[in-house]
Amino acid sequence: MISVLEYVEGPAEEWSGVAVDSSIAGLLVLVCVDKFQRTILVGEKEIRETRPLWRDRSLQISEIRRVHVPTTQDGLWLYTDPDGNPALMIGGGLEAPEKLEELVIQSVPAAAKITGLGQEERMS
Repeated sequence: MISVLEYVEGPAEEWSGVAVDSSIAGLLVLVCVDKFQRTILVGEKEIRETRPLWRDRSLQISEIRRVHVPTTQDGLWLYTDPDGNPALMIGGGLEAPEKLEELVIQSVPAAAKITGLGQEERMS
């Protein structure tokens, strides 16, 4: 409360400080909302990640050639080219990561490789 009164009573330059502080606090709130309000939808033909502040990202299931389960973090990396960069990275922090892993692995084409956890395997 005292800080607010100092800003109100201070010169106009201090108002710019209030604006900067408010902007930073607002951005932090938006980042938290974006992180916790994202959704992963696994459909019959595509996997879609929806986020409130970013464009939706999607990947056709038929194009997936490799699914990698990282050993040091939750999430999945989906590849359309087994030796290239991930086409879609689904990060951790989701409510039920094991359920999502199982659903995605069951949805990918039979020829897709499943890698991670220190070994290469195919789960059906």
